Amino acid sequence: MSELYQSIESFLKDPVAEKDKFWGNKALVWIDWGEEEDAIIEYFNNHLDQEDQIKFELVNIDAERGIDIYLLKGKERTVIPYSEEKTDRDTTLKAVESYINPKYQIRWFMYSDGDDTLAFSLLLSEQWITLEKEFGEKIIRELFAPIKSSSVMFG
Repeated sequence: MSELYQSIESFLKDPVAEKDKFWGNKALVWIDWGEEEDAIIEYFNNHLDQEDQIKFELVNIDAERGIDIYLLKGKERTVIPYSEEKTDRDTTLKAVESYINPKYQIRWFMYSDGDDTLAFSLLLSEQWITLEKEFGEKIIRELFAPIKSSSVMFG
């Protein structure tokens, strides 16, 4: 079992009592609303095994947003679908989630909701399933919300 999994499992045994202690845990990836997109990808790469790391390419473009980010997987090269004007954290997080899924899942730590810096946790999908069986799917999803295409995190 991974150290990150054990940290989350310990927190879930008593979320109210463990909240402050867990807040600084390395199981949480903190992302600020103004974070650079490539930094977000690197934060998650720091939690992934070498063979599972997200390969990407940053390309300067003439559009107002200034860059495109291509996610590279095998022979595929997929651009993250930002608006013409700007990049944004929600789109980056959804693209990263799509890239690593189904092996891994990123979950939004809901105690961080409402701030301009949000926390996320990354585990193997099977580990999230195990936690849902142990503590109940409803509780896990209330505390660690799955990222969906409809998720609005940074608004």
